[in-house]
Amino acid sequence: MKRWWKISAPALAILLLLAISFSVKIQQRPNRNIMAGQYGFLNLAPEVKYVGDEECAVCHSEIFKTYKQTGMGRSFYLPTAANRIEDYAQNNHVFEPKSNLHYQMISKGNEFYQVEYRLDEKGRRTHELARKADYVIGSGNQARTFLTSENGFLYELPVTWYQKKNTWGMSPGFQYVNSRFSRPIAPSCMNCHNSYAEYAPYSGNRYTEVAHGIGCERCHGPGELHVKKRYATKFSDAPKKEIDSTIVNPRRLAVDLQMEVCRQCHLSGEVRVLKDGKNETDFRPGMRLREIFSVYIPDRLAPGDLRVASHGERISLSACYIKSGGKLVCITCHNPHQPVKWLARDSFNTKCLVCHNLETLSRVNSRAKHQASDDCVACHMPQGGTADVLHVNFTDHWIRKEPQMSAPNSHESEPVLLKDFFEEKDAAAGLRLGMAYLQYFEAIAMDQRALEQALLHLTSGLENNPAHEQGLFHLGKTYVHLNRLEEARQQFQKVTRIAPDNAFAHFQLGQVSYKMGQLETAAAAYQTSLKIFPENAVALTNLGTIHAQSGNLSAAFATFQKAIFAQPSYAPAHNNMGEFYAHKRQEPATAQKHFRRAVELEPDYIGALNNLGHVNMAFGNYAEAMKFFTRVIAVDPKFIPAYGNLALIHSLNGRNAEAMQCLRRILALEPNNVNAKNMLEQIESAGGEASLKR
Repeated sequence: MKRWWKISAPALAILLLLAISFSVKIQQRPNRNIMAGQYGFLNLAPEVKYVGDEECAVCHSEIFKTYKQTGMGRSFYLPTAANRIEDYAQNNHVFEPKSNLHYQMISKGNEFYQVEYRLDEKGRRTHELARKADYVIGSGNQARTFLTSENGFLYELPVTWYQKKNTWGMSPGFQYVNSRFSRPIAPSCMNCHNSYAEYAPYSGNRYTEVAHGIGCERCHGPGELHVKKRYATKFSDAPKKEIDSTIVNPRRLAVDLQMEVCRQCHLSGEVRVLKDGKNETDFRPGMRLREIFSVYIPDRLAPGDLRVASHGERISLSACYIKSGGKLVCITCHNPHQPVKWLARDSFNTKCLVCHNLETLSRVNSRAKHQASDDCVACHMPQGGTADVLHVNFTDHWIRKEPQMSAPNSHESEPVLLKDFFEEKDAAAGLRLGMAYLQYFEAIAMDQRALEQALLHLTSGLENNPAHEQGLFHLGKTYVHLNRLEEARQQFQKVTRIAPDNAFAHFQLGQVSYKMGQLETAAAAYQTSLKIFPENAVALTNLGTIHAQSGNLSAAFATFQKAIFAQPSYAPAHNNMGEFYAHKRQEPATAQKHFRRAVELEPDYIGALNNLGHVNMAFGNYAEAMKFFTRVIAVDPKFIPAYGNLALIHSLNGRNAEAMQCLRRILALEPNNVNAKNMLEQIESAGGEASLKR
């Protein structure tokens, strides 16, 4: 039989994705004299606390009411029957052909579910799995995407409602890779769709508390000092012309800092890289974004490569923005306290006429007769489909005389080239560019050229910054992708010495050590990682596997149980528990239950399907076993053990012709496979007629 005990490839991959961008919060000395332009705002100090929107509503009730109707105010919330806009009755089905999976959206009062299923050739459901929608991301102006929660871990559901086209479709990115119910909501995603959330460090996607919508303090900064001051002094008694230094008013900021307030979410670029010692929640209005992030955009921005969160980079290319000397900012045209849909198109066109004279424009361009009634936006800021999200249209903020919209991603075949939006030249700039290339490789396109660029910039950058924590970590991961395991191990060891509490680094050290056969080192690394974050189901599953291999059965069993409790939907934990029961406790019936659960969670899980085939062979259920081995081959036509098991079953049942066909398939894939050669010779020596002895 095939070797049972191993850490599955999918298990290794999940935490690689979760660990794309990590940070360690460093202690900062409070500085109450931080200057924002020519004004000092006291709430930029890191110890000032957020108080929540309800406090803002006490004094600013009218603004609060209108803001809560904007897209930002309705960016994250609970789904209810009252706010439902989707069709759950008729137009509630999506088929994803690459994975051969169907999705049906159903509602039950105030509860909403996405049901995944697969059909056989007779239209019968061979797989079905439902997930509850616990949160909504998106106002519904363009779309609503749904999140599911499991033990505080948040995952994106695979189907989104696209309001403009009144249809369900695969969630952004799922049309390329269907992550099903396992796509984690990382802090970088959460914190642009919501107010800052309470994140469990090193969890990847676990939150202890989440707000409901982007709140007032994301643009005005934490309100603790402001609220205390206003409760101490009646608002009406405050001098009207006084600049209140306890709260940021973006209009009081220098124009470049006004842009930064919007750019915190509307300048995503291709990749963002956190500065060393910073985390996602360190940015506060009045600061420069580059203090927290480096933002990387394509070196050659295609005219039609419009993205959902690309407004910040595209307006910076506009002649209007450049020639204004920075005076054209987002709030020139947008009132963030009012929904855009409340405004007539004329309200935007009149903004253009503040600077542009109609007579002058007509003389410059004789082909266009500019009239006061013309729609400036329609011609110079056309709407178009976005390259990163299907079924939505956004206004292009690259203002041009004659916009030319090329097809999205028309430069895909060219080598990926990234550039720093802020054009930073500090000593660690090259390192961050290397990290950006690795993140691009892992999250956007697994292009070998991006990996090569990552290696180039990381190795050169570390020459001058040998103790750069994130740089070392990203170089280690780059070596993992290149299968240079010893070099990867060395980098992760350096990180753990510099930052002993970095759970991701200990986890990666465990992964690499296991691949290298260093089981004791791997176990120690996993155990250290779990002391920092105890609910990492992948680390628990892998550690349980090592315990089982080393004969520590009680520890193996307890660790698998912890993994299943931490993340009940993690299929490898159930599969490995099944292997434990099958081989260590000799309880095939219990093992079969765990294997079945793994396949229910992940219908194409080769390891669990193969194990179910083995268990059924042990029970003498050859017909059932053949079904599972056949399913394995359907997923991976090159999986040799499945052909070997099918050959054995055929031979045991006197079907030697079929057995020989399976064996020849093995030899076509692996010409020197000794077992297949011997079995084929044995059948042929018997004239191809006799059955093998058991």
